[in-house]
Amino acid sequence: MITQNTPLLKINEDIAEFVGALIGDGYIYTNKNKYIIGFTGNPITDKEYYEYLRRLINIAWKKEVKIKLRGRGIRIVINSKNIVNFLINEIQIKHGINKSESVVIPEVMTKDWSLTKLVIRGIVDTDGSVFVSKKPGIDMYPSIEITTSSPELAFQLRNILLSRGFRVAKIWSYKSKLSKRISYKVPLNGLENVGKWLKEIGFSNPYKLKRAKEIWDGRDLNPRHSRRNTKVLCSTVPAQ
Repeated sequence: MITQNTPLLKINEDIAEFVGALIGDGYIYTNKNKYIIGFTGNPITDKEYYEYLRRLINIAWKKEVKIKLRGRGIRIVINSKNIVNFLINEIQIKHGINKSESVVIPEVMTKDWSLTKLVIRGIVDTDGSVFVSKKPGIDMYPSIEITTSSPELAFQLRNILLSRGFRVAKIWSYKSKLSKRISYKVPLNGLENVGKWLKEIGFSNPYKLKRAKEIWDGRDLNPRHSRRNTKVLCSTVPAQ
């Protein structure tokens, strides 16, 4: 959601969605006179979304930024002491080397659903997936799944979504052989969840919006886009 005439350094819906994207795929780096906010995404599936993110940054923060392709990633970098200080001191977003394992939705953005839902949208646009999978008795079962390295964020998301009437399965953890970190999965299974998400939260990432709409319309319950059930090293995380 992009609105016009956004005042600088004032919490609003544009900044809430920006914070969600920052929680998902972004970082804050500070060192002496360096104040950097960066985002890294998939150069194929995130290309259109990064165009949207570039426009969102311009409206939310009055900053012109460029999209850069480097190696296997697509990147956006913002250099701004004022924005970094606002995010850290006013919004109190977690940052630093252990950010991915400890980040949560800032408290100031959990008190108003109009802000919270846009933070969640930003998180799912960057760290979420929309897919169909094979379940016992059901060949093509639609799901929205949020992945994070922060267990606190995973439970926070689950509790918020449950309070809004979404059906959220148990959080489960998974450790890839390619990473030292444990990932936590927040699953929203079933076509009803897909429809409710489209109506109440939505997507700004065109790739994920298209997938969700195709599933909801019944056009993409197709084996070629499914995730096959595979045996992985995972465990169900007990509720807190």
